Amino acid sequence: MANDEIPVSYRTHSGNIRELQTYLREISNAYSDVRPVYPDGVYGKSTAGAVSDYQQIKGLPVTGEADRATWEAIADDYYDIMANLKEQTGIIPLPSADIILASGDSGTAVIIFQAMLNTLSGLYLNIPPNTLNGIFDDDTVRAVTEFQTIAGLPPTGKADIRTRNALTGLFNAIAEQG
Repeated sequence: MANDEIPVSYRTHSGNIRELQTYLREISNAYSDVRPVYPDGVYGKSTAGAVSDYQQIKGLPVTGEADRATWEAIADDYYDIMANLKEQTGIIPLPSADIILASGDSGTAVIIFQAMLNTLSGLYLNIPPNTLNGIFDDDTVRAVTEFQTIAGLPPTGKADIRTRNALTGLFNAIAEQG
């Protein structure tokens, strides 16, 4: 690339723009003066504005275009931010592995469990959808029993630690696929 070539501007390909937008989105979490952008691959007013914001706070010429100096500064900041991020923190709705969710139980843990079951019900026809009501009712018992059968677990209809771990593992695998 020639020194004066603009790596990312209105004229470039969407892959480069999407990469720039992804970097800017992360940077906007660290710098409140940089407006967030959605990585859509279109170098529009939102992206140009975020680039201008970044250039302003970094003391670079404010052009709204990612010239070489701006691109390198954005990339450096992005990689520094990503290197300092800790692993994503998950939620643990159940305080103890000893807790077994069963018919009649209620609360936040049940509604989270129901939501995960409903996600799987869209992929596995034998897992019936259930109402997200936070109550471990008959529909939830049926969904748990079907899931346990699919997972090769004893079909008790109760959500013990093995059932919760199997459900969470499958749910996470599906979520990672997008």
